[in-house]
Parts: sequence; structure tokens; C-alpha cells
Amino acid sequence: MYIEVIQAVWSSMRIFFDPDTLHQSKMGSVTGVVYFEFSPDRHFPSVGWNDFVVVLATWWMAALEKLVEGQSKVDFLFVDGPYWITATFQGTCVLLQCTQDRRGADLPYEVVVQMDDLKRQLLTFARNASAACKGARIQSTDLDGLRRLLPN
Repeated sequence: MYIEVIQAVWSSMRIFFDPDTLHQSKMGSVTGVVYFEFSPDRHFPSVGWNDFVVVLATWWMAALEKLVEGQSKVDFLFVDGPYWITATFQGTCVLLQCTQDRRGADLPYEVVVQMDDLKRQLLTFARNASAACKGARIQSTDLDGLRRLLPN
């Protein structure tokens, strides 16, 4: 089986989060639009992706902490769908392998980003998710866990 891997070095990347889409279910789960944007035409999982933002922010901050502490490889998982990004530390850069594990999925691709850009984007996303929940008067144990991971 042949799998094409697309690799590029992006000068910047961002984690897109739309606080206006924040919603808390009756069960307490907090969802909203969040996805990685590597260029105007390269997004993961997709533009408008809706997922459990507080859980993602918590998982991703914990994974980042492991990467910063010296673990060479971590996964940034998505709750909804078979999607994840494997991050491999490479000096001042991080190789991000974007994976969709489903039949008929697009080919996987890779991007290389600066470690500082990844850290800044993850922290910004986590802080923005926390602030949006505060503004919407959302409370949950997941949110408490996220806030414990945020630096002062």
C-alpha cells in the first residue's frame, strides 16, 4: 500500500477557536468550533470542526507539558471523530502528523512548525476557551481541570 505524505515547513500556524459557537449541553459538556489552520487552504480536521473544546484544551495542554518536559512524541487527540495529530519534537521545530483514521479519508499529511508557535497557539487556545466559558458563565469539572493547567 502506498501512502503519500505531504511535508512542508509553515512559518506560522494557528489554532482557530470561535467563542461564539460555545455551547454547554444538559450533561455539562462544552462544545464549540476548533481546528488547526496551517494555511488558507490547509486545515485539520476541517474548517468549522465542532468538538469538546474544554476537553481538547485540557488534553492538549497536558500533551504540550510532556513535550516541553522532554518527551519526544505526543498526540493531540480530537474527541469527535477518528482524528489526531502526532507531534514529534525536532530541535526548535515540531513535526505535526495529521491523521484521519477512517475509510476513504484523505491522505495523511505532515507539517513542521516552530515549537514556540505551537506553544503560543496552544496556550492562547486554552486561555481563550477558559475566558469564553467564564464569559458565558459555564462551569464544569473539566473546566476546573483546564484552569489548573494554565500558567498564571
